[in-house]
Amino acid sequence: MGMEIKVWCLSCIIFGIFFVFHGDSAIVEQNPDRESLVSFKNSLLNKHILSTWNHNTRHCQWEGVSCQHNRVTMLVLSQQSLHGPLPDSLFSLSNLIVLDLSSNQFSGELSPKISSLRKLRVLDLGKNQFSGKIPMELGELTQLRTLELGPNFFSGEIPKEIGKLLNLESLDLSSNSLTGTMPPELGNLHRLRSLGLGNNFLSGSLSPTLLTNLKNLIFLDVANNTLSGHIPPEIGILSNLTDLFIGINRFSGVFPPEIGNLSKLQNFFSPSCLIKGPLPETIANLKSLSKLDLSYNPLKSPIPKSIGQLQNLSILNLVYSELNGSIPSELGNCSNLRTLVLSFNSLTGTLPENLSQLPMLSFSAENNQISGELPPWLGKWDQINSLLLSGNRFSGQIPPEIGNCSLLNFIGLSNNLLTGSIPKEICNAVSLTEIDLESNLLSGSIHDTFIACSNLSQLLLSDNQIIGSIPGYFSKLPLMVLDLDSNNLTGSIPVSLWNSINLLEFSASNNMIDGNLPRDIGKSVILERLILNNNRLTGNIPKEIGILDSLSVLNLKSNQFTGSIPVELGNCVSLTTLDLGDNKLNGSIPAEISGLPELQCLILSNNDFSGSIPSSRKSKYFRQTGIPDSSYVQHHGLYDLSNNKLTGLIPDELGNCSVLVDLLLKGNMLSGEIPKSLANLTNLTTLDLSGNLFSGGIPGELGGALKLQGLYLGNNNLSGGIPESLGQLNSLVKLNLTGNNLSGSIPETFKNLNGLTHLDLSNNLLNAKLPSTLMVNLVGFSCKKTGFQVF
Repeated sequence: MGMEIKVWCLSCIIFGIFFVFHGDSAIVEQNPDRESLVSFKNSLLNKHILSTWNHNTRHCQWEGVSCQHNRVTMLVLSQQSLHGPLPDSLFSLSNLIVLDLSSNQFSGELSPKISSLRKLRVLDLGKNQFSGKIPMELGELTQLRTLELGPNFFSGEIPKEIGKLLNLESLDLSSNSLTGTMPPELGNLHRLRSLGLGNNFLSGSLSPTLLTNLKNLIFLDVANNTLSGHIPPEIGILSNLTDLFIGINRFSGVFPPEIGNLSKLQNFFSPSCLIKGPLPETIANLKSLSKLDLSYNPLKSPIPKSIGQLQNLSILNLVYSELNGSIPSELGNCSNLRTLVLSFNSLTGTLPENLSQLPMLSFSAENNQISGELPPWLGKWDQINSLLLSGNRFSGQIPPEIGNCSLLNFIGLSNNLLTGSIPKEICNAVSLTEIDLESNLLSGSIHDTFIACSNLSQLLLSDNQIIGSIPGYFSKLPLMVLDLDSNNLTGSIPVSLWNSINLLEFSASNNMIDGNLPRDIGKSVILERLILNNNRLTGNIPKEIGILDSLSVLNLKSNQFTGSIPVELGNCVSLTTLDLGDNKLNGSIPAEISGLPELQCLILSNNDFSGSIPSSRKSKYFRQTGIPDSSYVQHHGLYDLSNNKLTGLIPDELGNCSVLVDLLLKGNMLSGEIPKSLANLTNLTTLDLSGNLFSGGIPGELGGALKLQGLYLGNNNLSGGIPESLGQLNSLVKLNLTGNNLSGSIPETFKNLNGLTHLDLSNNLLNAKLPSTLMVNLVGFSCKKTGFQVF
């Protein structure tokens, strides 16, 4: 290679001298390579990018072009945003040694005529949008050292002709849509040092013969395919291997002990397979190993103590590996270990003190069964940025020494058995941005606990036993999420909290908070979720809440609010959930609510509302086909106005609310006929119209609501017969028609209601036989004051 470079440089010097004396004639000189390049440029859809490619300059001076003796030998145009197909004229550059068009937007199929570039040593077409099959004619480019074709959209099988490229040192076909098996002819590539086949749809097994023949491999990537079978012992032959990626496949069995022969291995990634444990003791021989990922495998064994001999290990990921036993203290000998991920296993015991010696940056052991007290030595991890120990059985108090972890960003200790007060020393970790202490037994007040957490953006303290009031200093912290649900908090919400310029989510449900919502709530202009249900809040809902056009969830259920719903709520155009149930609200339901375009959950039950159900031909609510990615819906498709004093008809427009899943209007004074349009609600699973004044017959169209599981029409003034079409409701579990004036027989189609478990037909004028098959699954049945026989 050194001699070639010298020859090339000498040629450039000679050509430069020639150009000085014959410059003008050189520019206009006809050259087949120049014509090929011009044709290539003209085929581009954005040819203006190659601005240096013009008639005033020799083609050997164009950007990306290198020549020897006036013939193009290198064309390197990576990352130029070029797009279009590759014209056949490009393949007329018969002296081309290097063709690099990577990281562009070339598309279309790769022509078999590429085989005319017989001198090519480097072909890099990676990171484009090529499609179709890889041409088998590539096998004729026998001088190739490097072949890079990924990522693209190539499909079909890997052509066996690639096995003819005996000089090939690097082959990358990764991130395409290739299918079939790895051709055995790849084993002919004895010089191959790098093989990338990952992110395809390859099947079959990892051939022992193939591994035996590729002894010079340094890099092997077959991850994210559908390969199966055992990992062959021949993997140990690849003694030069530094990188091995075999994860996200269907490999089964165990790791062969021969894997310990890979003494140069630095990166070993085998997540998401079906490999079982125990891990071989020979893993201790991988002295060069830096990163080991065996996550999402059913290892079902303890962590081997021998891993402690891997002095160069910096990352160990064993999440979701069905590990048991305790964390071995020998892990503390991995003196370079910076990231240790052991979450979602069945590990027991306590945290071994030997871990305190590690230069830890991230430690995660969530959702295990680790117990004991949190050790004070955690404070020795002065470089750690995340400590995740949620979902275990830790008890005792939070050690104040955690505050010594000055670089700690995120601490997660939720779902444990921690007790006592939260130490305010925790805020000595000045970099803290997220604290999650949910679902513990923590007590005491927080009146000055977090006052020094100047970078805190998320504080989760729900499901504890914290007392006292919500401190006013929260407004001075950069809090974006504040969750205080299910504690023993009292007092009122500090007015200053509504001045928080960063607050997106505030939740303090299930406490004993009193007072009212002040007009200052309108200052929380970026607030997205406000959840204050099950408290003792009083007064009116302030109209200023209508300023919050980013608000997606408003839950004020089970308080003591009075007055009417402010019409300004109709300005909260981002609302997906509005829950004002179980209060003392009155007046009419504002028509503006029906204009909320994102609303998919409306709960106004158990209040004192009067008037009619708002209707408008321009209504927008409950019509979305999907939930916005950034939104949370408390109960998707719930429309609950039950137990009020509503009168009038059910508006036909409700039948257009395609998102409706549960329509609950019971316990009102609604009248008229049940609208046939409700049958248009194809997602409807529960319809409860009981305890109203509906008259007329049961619309037969309801038999088309095939997802119905609960139909409650009891205690109305319905008359006529039961429609036969109701027998089509194969998903129906509960049917209640009690307390009406229904007459006639039970439809024979009811024998098809195999899933029905509760049936109440009492207090009607029915007099007929019940199908015997209907009685098989019933656990609740009432036909009081109605004559029935079973047939």
